[in-house]
Amino acid sequence: MVLTLNGPVTRVERIGLAIALLLAVALMWPVRHYLTDDTFIHLQYAKHLAAGQGFVFNPGEHVYGSTSPLWVALIADGMAVGLDGLWTARALGFAATLWSVVLFFQLMRRNLRMPELRALATITWACHAWMIRWSLSGMETPLAVALVLAGFVAFTEGRQWGSRPVRTGALWALAALTRPEAVFLLVLWGMFLVIDTDSREGVRRLIAGVIPPALIYGGWLLFSRLYFGTFWPNTLAAKTAGGVGFDYFVDTMLRQVKIVGATDAAIVGAMVAAMIFGGARLWPKRMLAQRFLPWVWVAVVPVLYVMRGVPVLSRYLVPLMPILAWLAWRAVERWWAGEEPAPELRRGAALLGIGLASLALVQNLLVYNNVVLPQVRSFGAGLRQSLIPWGEWFDEHTKPGVSIAAPDIGAIGYYGNRRVVDLAGLVTPAMIPLLEKEQPEALVANFSFAAVARPEFLVDRSTRAYDLMSRSPFSAALVPLGNAAVPNLGVARPEAAVYSFYRVDWAVYDSLAARR
Repeated sequence: MVLTLNGPVTRVERIGLAIALLLAVALMWPVRHYLTDDTFIHLQYAKHLAAGQGFVFNPGEHVYGSTSPLWVALIADGMAVGLDGLWTARALGFAATLWSVVLFFQLMRRNLRMPELRALATITWACHAWMIRWSLSGMETPLAVALVLAGFVAFTEGRQWGSRPVRTGALWALAALTRPEAVFLLVLWGMFLVIDTDSREGVRRLIAGVIPPALIYGGWLLFSRLYFGTFWPNTLAAKTAGGVGFDYFVDTMLRQVKIVGATDAAIVGAMVAAMIFGGARLWPKRMLAQRFLPWVWVAVVPVLYVMRGVPVLSRYLVPLMPILAWLAWRAVERWWAGEEPAPELRRGAALLGIGLASLALVQNLLVYNNVVLPQVRSFGAGLRQSLIPWGEWFDEHTKPGVSIAAPDIGAIGYYGNRRVVDLAGLVTPAMIPLLEKEQPEALVANFSFAAVARPEFLVDRSTRAYDLMSRSPFSAALVPLGNAAVPNLGVARPEAAVYSFYRVDWAVYDSLAARR
């Protein structure tokens, strides 16, 4: 049997793809109620966009506070025709997750010669714990993964990698409108196109590869500059406020290693072994510089996070993980079986693939059962019992013109239908210079946010109820309204949190401030 890339789909591949899709659906079912507060930031932007109020969190405030304009636009389309925003976001996540499984299968067919390994790799990806975690959360992660994969499917199509520059550039430009990490993928794409312009064919690829991103992503940059007054989302500054220093950078890198290692240690270990023992067998004798693009992207994005001091969550790394898996499976096949595997080598490679897939599946299912499910259940329930009902309370018991200062703004803004002052700086950029000088807890306790806005209501997040009453010198200006607890704030912050809600008496504050 002659093994060819992208040949007719074999029976084992059809079975593998069917199993992968069924497993993905089965694993998504228990996480179907997962919510994050950031989900409602997207929904808030989408709600106002669908209502004709523009791409804004607070009506009238043109702040670039969403890193996923494409995701917001898709949700807004659903809301504009009368669909529920959260239901729309979850439906899109479900479809994008299944699409990513099919795209991963296509990528394997373009890069692996053995049908058995293609099937095993696809089944393994379908059970990836972090991908499943975010699948129905209403966040943009599944769409970002699918678009990145679709771009790499186009990238590896044809007689050599990079032969489909128009489709590749267009898909990665859409990915860049979904997750900011893909912007760097576009930059690398352009760099490698320039490096490979040593012939007429290279020049043609460069022109064809640059035009779609220039029109799609360049068009968005022009709009954002005119509409928001900036090319870059405010999130990039807000995320790094307060995160500096060597220890913080080391912690950021270790956090990324833990996230990737939790689900992909077996895959990464196999790739390292293949690279050590495979040698020149892993690489074609003649190749364009573009062959290094996926390797550079996977390696450099984590470094950029460290350099920026970004507190990394698993969803920031998920778009990299199927590419890491693809490179690993491809390296293992070439190491063990070579370019044209003989029957005896195929048997050995198949056994090796079964072992690798078994290890990866066990690893991911353990993370899914021991980490993802407990956190998803506790945080989703906590959010539905805390910020969501309090957002509804503000909508029912406060006047439309009031404002609320909060460290977590999504559910409060979406359900409260009131102007929100973002104490974390995401949609209130004037807060960022203050956060660079003070820790968030001190900023709230000292009422430093009063230099930016004077909201009628204040939400404080701490480890115990009404903690602000004991740590703030302006506690007399606070009228407690109630509190609500969340059992944890995520995998990165597993500690419990208590939100306390206050009405602010600014006359009392002014009197106290005058005495200081």
